[in-house]
Amino acid sequence: MWRYAHVSVRGTSHAKTDKPCQDFSLCTTLAGPGGAPVLLAAVSDGAGSAERSDKGSELACTLFAEEVGRHLEKGGDVSGLTREFGEAWLGRFQRAIRKKAAESGCRSREYACTFLAAVVGEDSAVFMQIGDGAIVLSGEEGVYMWEFWPQQGEYENTTYFATQSGARKYLQHSLRSGAACGEVALFTDGLQRLALHYQTRTAYEPFFRPFFSALRRQEKPQDERYGASLRSFLDSPRVNERTDDDKTLVLATRLAGAEGAS
Repeated sequence: MWRYAHVSVRGTSHAKTDKPCQDFSLCTTLAGPGGAPVLLAAVSDGAGSAERSDKGSELACTLFAEEVGRHLEKGGDVSGLTREFGEAWLGRFQRAIRKKAAESGCRSREYACTFLAAVVGEDSAVFMQIGDGAIVLSGEEGVYMWEFWPQQGEYENTTYFATQSGARKYLQHSLRSGAACGEVALFTDGLQRLALHYQTRTAYEPFFRPFFSALRRQEKPQDERYGASLRSFLDSPRVNERTDDDKTLVLATRLAGAEGAS
C-alpha cells in the first residue's frame, strides 16, 4: 500500500506582500493494468514575478494527472509514458495556457511555472521535469538519490518554465525498469538548499529519513496528523530562516515499518 502526503506552504516573502502561495501539488494512486496501484505525484512552482502563476501551476499538475489517468484507463502501462507522451502533454498545456491568457487579456508569461512528476508502477517508474526543484528516490540499500539536478537558466537564480516557447527541449524524462523505487519525494526550489547537498551534488539523507520513517508507520494512505505535522515543519522558524520562498514537499512510500529502515 502506498502511503503519501503533500503540502504547499506560502513563503514569508509572499506573506509580507499578501501574495498567494504559487506552488501546487497533488499525489494519489490510480488503477494500472490488472488493477495494480500506480502512484502519481506532480509538483509545480509558479514564477514569483508572474501574476497568475498560481493558476498555471495548478493547471500543469491537474492536466498531467488527467492525461495519465486516460492513458491507464485505455490499458496503457507506466512504461508507455514515453518522452513523446510528455511532449504531447506539454503541447496541450501550453495551448490551454494561451487560451486562458487570451481570455484574460494578458501574456502566457503571467502563468509561468516549473513542473515535476513521478509515476510509479509495480515494476517501472517514469519521471519528468522542467525547471528547478528536484525528485529524490530510494535506491539500493536505502540510499536516496536525485533523478534530475535542478535546472538553472542562462543567468543566476533563473530557471526554465513549462509555459515558455522552446520548453520541449528542457523537458527531462527518464524511465526506470525492473524493481521500481519504494520511496519518492518531490519538492520545489524553496527546499533545495535543505534537501540537497550542493558541494557533493547529493541528496541530503538526514533531511529525508525522518519523514519517511514516520510515513511508513501510517495505517492508511493519507493521515491528517502527518500532513499537519509536515505543514508545521515547512512553516517553522527553523525553515523560514533558511528560505523565504513558497515550499512544497510530496512524500510517498510503499515500504512498511522497519522494512525501509537502514
